[in-house]
Amino acid sequence: MLDRIPIPNPFGWEGLSTFSLLMMLAFLVGSYLLPKELERKKLDPSHSDWLIFLGILGTLVGAKIFFIFEIWDQVFIDVPGYDGQYTYPLTHWNGFPGHPGLWSSLFSGGGLVFFGGLLFGWLFITLYFRHHKLDIGSYYDAVIPAISMGYAIGRLGCFVSGDGCYGFATDARIPFFVFDFHGAHPSGVPVWNTPVMESIMAFGYFAYFQFWARYQNFRKWSIGAQFLIIHGFARLIIEFLRVNKAVIPFIDPPTLVNIPDANGNPTFLTGYYWHGFSQSQYISIALILFGVYLMISKKLWLKEKTNV
Repeated sequence: MLDRIPIPNPFGWEGLSTFSLLMMLAFLVGSYLLPKELERKKLDPSHSDWLIFLGILGTLVGAKIFFIFEIWDQVFIDVPGYDGQYTYPLTHWNGFPGHPGLWSSLFSGGGLVFFGGLLFGWLFITLYFRHHKLDIGSYYDAVIPAISMGYAIGRLGCFVSGDGCYGFATDARIPFFVFDFHGAHPSGVPVWNTPVMESIMAFGYFAYFQFWARYQNFRKWSIGAQFLIIHGFARLIIEFLRVNKAVIPFIDPPTLVNIPDANGNPTFLTGYYWHGFSQSQYISIALILFGVYLMISKKLWLKEKTNV
């Protein structure tokens, strides 16, 4: 993996983060697509800059908060000699060996959970819509192609940076879908290439929304509901291959459920397996159900009548 692009400089800088570069590219592409779609739908394109800004802000805030939820049992854990599991994370910036710090995790460059970013981004944008009394359903439908493309590019950023969004070890050898992992914790173990899998699926439903669905004159909210269902299913499926702890284990969990240091990484990857729905899978199910509810309650499979 290429975590950073080295650039010779006298200041000792490590170089440009490949993940950050692709994230920036994702938002730039979104800022190109969104105003064009707003214009096509006869909505006000002047709102696009604020929507992009609030989307970025919500993504960063929500992704970090949900990341802390994912590593909660590593941060808030009893440490011998200290007052309790809820005391030292507030006073020790970097935590303890083997236990990440609360504050260092919140303000680090890595550790972003997409669903947290999606939910908080939607929250910030919805508040903006309500403040300006905009047609929420129409504007949401307009942003879906940009969101889909942004997610597809962002997942490629996870892959090139090797930040941990990978699957567990497998004996299968499938081009593009399996690779020898050399990322944040180098191991050389062949693992499921879940970032690229997700990216391929996201490019697929971006093409569906961009080149077909948005021209079908679906009812308002339909594109948004379809995105919730399609993306929810895609993420639900891919999580069966990803390294993500179960919220409530359905079967006995692996011996190692938290990512160890680099020396223990091969053992961790080869011994890992799906053992229950993860945080992301529960959110995926909730998104699917909400999308289905919208489709049924508003009869969104129907199309608007046009005057001929």
